[in-house]
Amino acid sequence: MALDRLVPSVEEFLREVFGARHVHHRSEDLASDFADLFSPDALERLLGDTGLRATSIRLVRDGQELSPSGAGVADSGDAQDSPRYVDTDWVRRAIADGHTLIIRSLHRYHPPVRAFAHQLAAELGHPVRVNAFITPPHARGVNPHYDIQDVFVLQIAGVKLWQLNSPPLPDPLPSQAWFDVPERQRERLRNLARPLGELTLRPGDVLYFPRGTMHAPRTEDSLSVHLTVAVSKVTRHDLLRRLVDAAVADPWLRASVSLSELEETPERAATVLRGIAERLAGVADQVDPADVLWATREEAFRELPPEPVPVLPPSAPPVAYRPRSGARFRVTVDGEHLSLSAGRRRMRLPAATAPVVEGLRRGEVLRVDELVAGLGAELAGELGRALVEFGMVVPLHDRDFTREAGVRPGQQDLG
Repeated sequence: MALDRLVPSVEEFLREVFGARHVHHRSEDLASDFADLFSPDALERLLGDTGLRATSIRLVRDGQELSPSGAGVADSGDAQDSPRYVDTDWVRRAIADGHTLIIRSLHRYHPPVRAFAHQLAAELGHPVRVNAFITPPHARGVNPHYDIQDVFVLQIAGVKLWQLNSPPLPDPLPSQAWFDVPERQRERLRNLARPLGELTLRPGDVLYFPRGTMHAPRTEDSLSVHLTVAVSKVTRHDLLRRLVDAAVADPWLRASVSLSELEETPERAATVLRGIAERLAGVADQVDPADVLWATREEAFRELPPEPVPVLPPSAPPVAYRPRSGARFRVTVDGEHLSLSAGRRRMRLPAATAPVVEGLRRGEVLRVDELVAGLGAELAGELGRALVEFGMVVPLHDRDFTREAGVRPGQQDLG
């Protein structure tokens, strides 16, 4: 479980807090700290040992970003416009000069955070992104603003103060992102927000606030390290966009219009808009809801890729298979077969494999000997190879199976 590390009561959080209000949990109220996810030592290893590209970091101070132009280390084999590798001397000087270091998208390449993000996304039903923020003493990285995602702040080291104001625009969409809003409108939104108080986060604390909450973090006497876990909510607007995509089959909706004529006759324009809404309602009556939901899921989770898989052929046959964390696949019944889809890939399986696929949906580890007993050696072997090739499972060998026996990585995202 990931969410139970962030809140004292999962049931109470989902029932009363999620998407509704902010909450601050102190370390003593939680079951564990977050040293396994990230730490100052992990930060140094990421910057110094893994060869991050400069595009993986940002440096900001008082809302202004430090340009990486001319900084970083080039590789002789790179194209001229390729991003450079992070120059740790440059980063050290920038932090000493009061800049906040942001390490972007830890869920893509830092294994502990990646596993945590996949588990939390499965539990919440919404995609998750994770960034790290390192802010020097007496500094503010960004000015007051709101995010278009719900946010969990996991304080790793040091102390950070958070000034929160109420959402001036409840549940903002990506098209309403703060930094895309004109300054005049920003000023109006600032005036609409009301103070919610200032909170002090210490190591092991967690702060949660819904999207749209105005916030302005800053440090005092200590350097602060925290993780921001951003939860991108799937909305009715997302479903609407996918429904509009499905409407391409309607020739009436594909027909052209004259904007000049509609602008000259507002009554006719209103009639056309009402007609569009009516035709869209007709599409909603005819479309398979499962198709709309699957298309919405694929779009929403695109930026949370599944865990990497081994790229070299195994030296020995696997003894088991486990579900691949973050793998998303849809299962439909196709006559006497099961039809699996993931992205643009399709695969048909015999109906006899339905219990195996259902086990994967529940997050079960599939033992090869049990597959052979249930399906026969030939079908079990073909199924295992097909599931690996399709990207649904990760093969386990003797050592891996011993380590992961009994592990249930969580239900996969099935349509």
